[in-house]
Amino acid sequence: MNDTVAEGVDSEGNTMLATMQRAVSEPSLALCLVEAMHANVAEPAQTAAVVECYHAYRQAKGHSAMTDGVRALLRTFEEVGGIEAWAGKVGNYRRRYSPNSSPVAAAAIEHAAELLYRSGIESSADLRRAVADAEMARSLEARLGDIAGSPAVWDALLSRALVNA
Repeated sequence: MNDTVAEGVDSEGNTMLATMQRAVSEPSLALCLVEAMHANVAEPAQTAAVVECYHAYRQAKGHSAMTDGVRALLRTFEEVGGIEAWAGKVGNYRRRYSPNSSPVAAAAIEHAAELLYRSGIESSADLRRAVADAEMARSLEARLGDIAGSPAVWDALLSRALVNA
């Protein structure tokens, strides 16, 4: 991990996720969701570390997090045995323990992923289509805000997923 990633932003002020996804045209909704939900409870450097851990975990399993949708994210919870195991095995994958780190927002990440999956949203493209429906967008915004404990997470998710609401 380089110093700019450890700080959570690159030299141009982009988040780690934005830097990682420049090479792909369609942002990974899984990565966007992990970052948006965790950023709600942690500092940028800690959020970047969790995103990087998810990415490393998926790579170690032979998959690319850069193309993960919501179902792939939910599958990681199934693979490791639930929320608490996910926080340790995925959210902190190959990361040293630090008493200063905030807890991984695993429960909020899983609940948000379940909400999107139940709403028929698997990818960033699906999220853009959902946002085009004003009633669906209001419902998702309210329910995601309830899960995160903050309405700001909706805008954070949309900006990471390149959705213009």
